[in-house]
This record gives sequence, structure tokens and C-alpha cells, in this order.
Amino acid sequence: MIRSGVVLGWLVAVVFTAGCSGDRNSQSRSSPPKDTPSMPVTTEVKPDPKAGIPESAASPEAGGAEAEVAVKEVKPVELIDATWADLQTLIAAQKGKIVVVDVWSTACEPCMAEFPHLISLQQRFPNDVVAISFDVDYAGIKNKPPAYYRERVLNFLGSQNENQVLHRMCTTAAEDLFDEIKLDSIPAVYVYGRDGQLLKRFTGSTNGSEGVSYEKQVLPYVGDQIK
Repeated sequence: MIRSGVVLGWLVAVVFTAGCSGDRNSQSRSSPPKDTPSMPVTTEVKPDPKAGIPESAASPEAGGAEAEVAVKEVKPVELIDATWADLQTLIAAQKGKIVVVDVWSTACEPCMAEFPHLISLQQRFPNDVVAISFDVDYAGIKNKPPAYYRERVLNFLGSQNENQVLHRMCTTAAEDLFDEIKLDSIPAVYVYGRDGQLLKRFTGSTNGSEGVSYEKQVLPYVGDQIK
């Protein structure tokens, strides 16, 4: 789990943190840029042809076939800027469905490790569940607006094998959002009932040092709500 790691990871220009902690540290804060458009943005990111390929396989002598097999496809993804209030409006529009919101960041390795389970949940209950990912990469740094993090977030989302999850990117600085919703750490998963009301929030404090587990916590809980 991570809270300050979201911000601190970006301040020291580390792409992925080696580990995530729930310790709270200070960070620079600023309001979301007023000129950041709240509209769908679809971006196709082309991966490095040699990404994930052993040097021997990527060399001309190895032949092109092996190298092409190792390249992981990055699909275009719709990622929409949103505030927490915007998210609540989206949730309210899903009446009759169980809504599962995953709050995550590319600076949080546990978040990315659990993310495929959000996808599995949506695929398992397509008629009963609406899965939403809510990215909180934006750290509130003055010269790094939400758009600064967009390509990295899209790269990760585009590498996932899914096309049903709704993706939102928070335009409020992460630390300010955490204060607003009284959240101590991520990953965090919010489960809303068919009437749009919050039923359960899963955070690191829910399951102690093990953090949030879809397999042990979220999936069984959502399954019970659907029965």
C-alpha cells in the first residue's frame, strides 16, 4: 500500500517504486490546472520494439519472428479526466449495477499487481458489475499537470487485456484527494450497491500488512452482493 509514495515517487523521478508504504509525508500542493480539458482522450502508444526481448532475440541475427512474439501489444485506451465529485456522478448513473472503483497509481507496485483482478471481476460479472479505475498519479506539482502523467498511465492500461473497464484520471492532487476522502493508502477498492450507495471500502488497514486482496476480500464480497 502507498500514500505518500505516490507523490514522493514522482518527486525523485522514480518510475516505479521498489516498495510501497503507508507512511504519510508532505508534498507540494496546487489546484488542478483550469485549462485541463475534462473530455475523453484516446491515445495509441507504440511500444519499444525491443521491450521485454532478450538482447539475443532482438538482434538481427536472431531473426524477426522471435522478437515480434515477445512484443506486448499496447491498445488505445479512453482515459477521462475527473474529480472525485465527477466519479460520484458516474457511479450514480449506474443504478441497478454493483460498482467497483479501484483507486491506484503507476507509482504503486501493489496497485498494478492487483489491477488484473479488477479486470477479471468485470469479465466474471459483466451483467451485474461496472468496474471503474481511478488513477491518482497527479501529484500536484506546479509544472507537472495531470497531462504530464497521461502517457505512462495509458501505457499501463493499454497493456492490459480488457476493453470493458471505465478509466478515469484524477485532476486533484493525490494528497489533497486523500485528505478529502479520508484515505490513508492505496491500493483502495470501493464497492457501491445497486442503489449507488457505498457498501464497503477496502484499504491496507482492512487487511493489515497484506494490503488489499481481490482474491481474498473483494471478489468474495462482490459475489455475496450479487447473490
